[in-house]
Amino acid sequence: MDEVDKALEALKVHIKKEIVDNFFADRVYLEEDAELLRQEVEAYARDLANLGKRFMALYQALGSKEACALMMEVLAIEVWPFYPEYGNLSGLEQLDLLKDTRRHGLTAHRRFRNLVFDLYERLQPESVMLRDAYTKIQTHLKLFNEDVDKFNLSYDFGLIAAQMEALDGGREDLMTAGMLAPEREELSTRMRFKRRKLTDEQLPPVPALPPLATIQRKLDSLIGKIYLPTVCC
Repeated sequence: MDEVDKALEALKVHIKKEIVDNFFADRVYLEEDAELLRQEVEAYARDLANLGKRFMALYQALGSKEACALMMEVLAIEVWPFYPEYGNLSGLEQLDLLKDTRRHGLTAHRRFRNLVFDLYERLQPESVMLRDAYTKIQTHLKLFNEDVDKFNLSYDFGLIAAQMEALDGGREDLMTAGMLAPEREELSTRMRFKRRKLTDEQLPPVPALPPLATIQRKLDSLIGKIYLPTVCC
């Protein structure tokens, strides 16, 4: 083997190594990104559970389904977040939702108003934060799947095998040379990275509620309609 042949052989080895190294490097990147996406969804679920408690505390403070309906009308929300879960709580569990909420005000009406306002002011920023997190996760998911598509296109086993065989002049002793078409397709399928999909059940969307200042007058009117002296005396 002369120097030219040695140089060509070394180049072939280098190209093969680069293909393999790039494959594993890109796959590790996707695996790490998939784990990051999983952690984001997990954190979202935890924050969503906390937001659910905020909504349910507000429902409990309002005191009736009719009052809740008026509140959702003010907020322009058709599907009441966490209301079915609230309805599934026992009476004692519903009462516990407000056990750590301080009541303040000189009159019963004022204490009721302040209770609703205080609960809403805790709920509103958390809803905005969670809506932002939802949007970021959806964007992350879209970019992740785009990277997966690029990976699967770049590392199609059939193309890689053809490149390897071309480099070696179609040698019979190559690992891929004796593979039948179905076997190549099966291996190609195993090498592909799977796209991710998040359903509404896995990543439930939440409404971003308006600041209290923008709906305060409507809430005052609502409280005047629904207030009962027995609600929070």
